Amino acid sequence: MFSQLFLVVLVFFYASAQDVVQDVKLDNKEVRCLVCEATIRELTEAVKHSDKSQTVKIGGHRLDSQGNYNDPRTVPAAQSEIFLSELMEQICNKMDDYVRGLWKSNGTLTILKMVSTTGQMNPHMSEVEFVQDDDLNKSLKYYCETIIEEFEENIIKYYQKREENIETKFCIDESYICPVKKTKLPSKEL
Repeated sequence: MFSQLFLVVLVFFYASAQDVVQDVKLDNKEVRCLVCEATIRELTEAVKHSDKSQTVKIGGHRLDSQGNYNDPRTVPAAQSEIFLSELMEQICNKMDDYVRGLWKSNGTLTILKMVSTTGQMNPHMSEVEFVQDDDLNKSLKYYCETIIEEFEENIIKYYQKREENIETKFCIDESYICPVKKTKLPSKEL
């Protein structure tokens, strides 16, 4: 129901918006970088809002030299490989909530989340000129899926170790999906 309502709002917005830019040549590397950052932000939010009381036992499936099972460790579910893998299988669907655009203030490319987690429209929508594309932003989901497929094990390790600033560590330092940025502009996405 929500996705249908969202689609109606999105179509209406595109149809009535005067700030739609057409025939803009987008740099696919830049779009992929923005998707990487948005994907990690979405994963981090999902992990942060996971049920903290859920735990899983890991290990204990191997025999030691005396033929005894190793004692399993109990970890928060949000740190288990199974939980994180299942979460990553679903996270790219959130890219349907994003649109491409150019900030009116400086013309830089962005992907903007249309609706916040609270259901409110993004207050920064008036600051962006939307970039109309032929695929209705399906490439955003495709980029997300290819990033997850290629780097799933690496991403899981960041969350298992409870790393901070995963967005920078993964998207810039490890995967090189994003170029090194001298000054990071504050994110206006919700």
